[in-house]
Formats: sequence, C-alpha cells, structure tokens
Amino acid sequence: MVSDTPYYYWGGTYYAGSGSRYVVVNPPVGAVVYAVPAPTTVVYADSQPYYYIDGTYYVATDQEANLPEENPEYEETQEDSGQDDPEMIESDEHNYEVVAPPVGATVPYLPEEDEKKTIDEKTYYVKDGTYYRAFASDGDTVYMVVEDPTKAGE
Repeated sequence: MVSDTPYYYWGGTYYAGSGSRYVVVNPPVGAVVYAVPAPTTVVYADSQPYYYIDGTYYVATDQEANLPEENPEYEETQEDSGQDDPEMIESDEHNYEVVAPPVGATVPYLPEEDEKKTIDEKTYYVKDGTYYRAFASDGDTVYMVVEDPTKAGE
C-alpha cells in the first residue's frame, strides 16, 4: 500500500486494481518490497548506491516490506501453468524502496519506451518526466539522469 492505494508486486512488476481486473502500473515511489529482479544493476549518485532496472530506482531500506499474502488458488494456477517465478535478488539485511530517479545517476541503458527530445540543441531521452543525457564512458555510451531542462531557472 502506498498513499492509501493498494499495489501488488510480482517478479518486479507492479499491479493496481482497475474495476474487476488488475493492470500493470509504474512502480510507485515509496513502495517497499522484499526483493528486486535479478537483472537489477547497482548504480551510484553522490556515492549512494541505487538498484536500477528499466527506469526504476530502489534504495536499501530498513522499512518493512509488504509481503504477499498466501493464496492457495494462485499456487495451484502457477503449478498448472508451468511458468517459473522470475529470478529475484533478496537480502537478509534490508528491503528495497522505490525512489525518484536521482539526478547524477549514470545507467548503462535507457528505460524502455523512452522518448527522444531536442531542447536548446541538446538531445535528451525522457521517460515519465525523467530526463537522461548520453555520454561516452570508456568507449561505451551511458546515460545520466539530469535536471529537467524545461524548468531551468525556476
């Protein structure tokens, strides 16, 4: 539950109720989970480690995670489907909290479905209001979270 809205989390994907069904939603800032997807990459901003995956940033936290309730019907359906649970990273020492993208974080890839924009003759990649700039680093292209250039001088 985040801001009185119930969310469901499975395999790195967040769901919210919509009528009589559930829909995939963006990870809500403030959500605390017990595990993150295995392909998560550790990145840094101001020497703070963040766990990054496809535009979502997590930090280690001592806050309690909302653990999923046992659901025997789900277990039966899952067993019948032949689908395996996604590989996740868990820690005995902490949980993970979704945070806003930190300015200065450098990531190895852009989130899916980003939009390319040119502002003041500079190219930005934008996803859900987060702006990224491409940079060369040791022969690779990396992307840094930057301030929103449309709000410069506010």
